[in-house]
Amino acid sequence: MNYVTTLFAAALLSCATAAAAQSEPAPEAFTGAYAGSELGAHEHHFYLNVTDLGTNRTEGRYYRAWGVGGGAFAGFDFALAERVRLGLEAGVSLGGNNPVARFADGTTYTQHPRFGYRATGKVGYLLRPRLLAYGTFGYGGHKYRLGGTAKVADVHEWGSSFTIGAGFQYRVSRRVDVRLDFRHLDNAMSHILIGVPVRF
Repeated sequence: MNYVTTLFAAALLSCATAAAAQSEPAPEAFTGAYAGSELGAHEHHFYLNVTDLGTNRTEGRYYRAWGVGGGAFAGFDFALAERVRLGLEAGVSLGGNNPVARFADGTTYTQHPRFGYRATGKVGYLLRPRLLAYGTFGYGGHKYRLGGTAKVADVHEWGSSFTIGAGFQYRVSRRVDVRLDFRHLDNAMSHILIGVPVRF
């Protein structure tokens, strides 16, 4: 009887230890250098003050377009605490569709996206040993080719400003993660992307 009780207690202790180990992140989880690629949807937009020549009334309008886009990135993460990660990341973006403004006189103005860049910091928290939620903040820009037949004042090929973002990252293996990432570049574009970071 004592032998059975001892075995049962040992089994319970073993299960409890295994459960505790599963609930704690591995020390190296989501740390170190990485690089990867991403693919998804880009939304480019611009804002114009448009004057109605008939009423002489000026109105601000956003013009937007969604399209397939992607990019590449590289960065480094380190553990600040057991479940807290800090990181730095740089990236480039390509693709997306060009928004077009169409005016009452039949003229148009368009911004065709060429390429963009960003440099951001990241703060993450491990919700589970393999799942990281994070937010980003930094600076970025995007270059456009301007076109159309309308004469538009105060427009530029480069749009640069602050960029913010958030996402979830899942650890598939020791070296490979997959992430769902949302980013916004003020007054230029937004992204919803699936990325695959690979740890060195």
